[in-house]
Amino acid sequence: MVPDYHIHTSLCKHARGTMEEYVQAAIKAGLTEIAFTDHIPLPDDFDIAHRMQISEFSGYIDQINRLRTIYPQINILTGIEADFYDGYEDFLSGFLKQFKFDLVIMSVHFIKSWPECNWVFYYDFPDKTLAEIYSEYLDAVLRGIRTGLFDIIGHLDLIKSASQSLLQENQDQVEQVLLEAKAKNMAIEINTSGLRKEINETFPAPTFLPLISETGIPVTFGSDAHKPEQVALKFDETEKELHKFLKIRTVRFKNRKMIFDQK
Repeated sequence: MVPDYHIHTSLCKHARGTMEEYVQAAIKAGLTEIAFTDHIPLPDDFDIAHRMQISEFSGYIDQINRLRTIYPQINILTGIEADFYDGYEDFLSGFLKQFKFDLVIMSVHFIKSWPECNWVFYYDFPDKTLAEIYSEYLDAVLRGIRTGLFDIIGHLDLIKSASQSLLQENQDQVEQVLLEAKAKNMAIEINTSGLRKEINETFPAPTFLPLISETGIPVTFGSDAHKPEQVALKFDETEKELHKFLKIRTVRFKNRKMIFDQK
């Protein structure tokens, strides 16, 4: 089974269960590799309700190292989910150099020019079309890619409406995102958390797979687990869907280097 490269901890304040329980759940699911990827601490206590303090980060690293010793039968990688937010590029660059990461997931949860705390989940712009809203989001994703600070695009179409997909409204821009990410030696995450939510599909949606295949960008899997029982959620059926596209390659990471899985 492919590794689960998107697992949160209680340090993000909205996940339950100990880190050890997540490791045990992964072993029970038959995984041989996982990555903890809690939300990166940000300056000025930005979005502190959903992430650890900077002072807590060394404890996060220490716990991962402790679990590696206790559970040698599974590879436990040091990862981070790092928000791209305009103005924090220098902070991110400095922070990511301080620690030895195996992988860094890029996510866009906030857009600086938007009101209502900038959350992408709460957009409400009566004077804009959905395609224009999606375009502003995808522009932020592109700016993040162009920094060269990240390894994986996380939950690309997180912002999507159930009735109108990003691919339907902004296909040229989505293709640009994938091509530029590939040029930066990035992968794209197949995030199964949507399968436990009302949207009931992966991020990105299965309709993205032909374009992912065509552009040649490699993929990783992530459950975005916030409870131990969510580790590797519906990986089997999602991987079967992926196998319909022979050109799509899965990859692993170590020390921020991409390793292609054998076909």
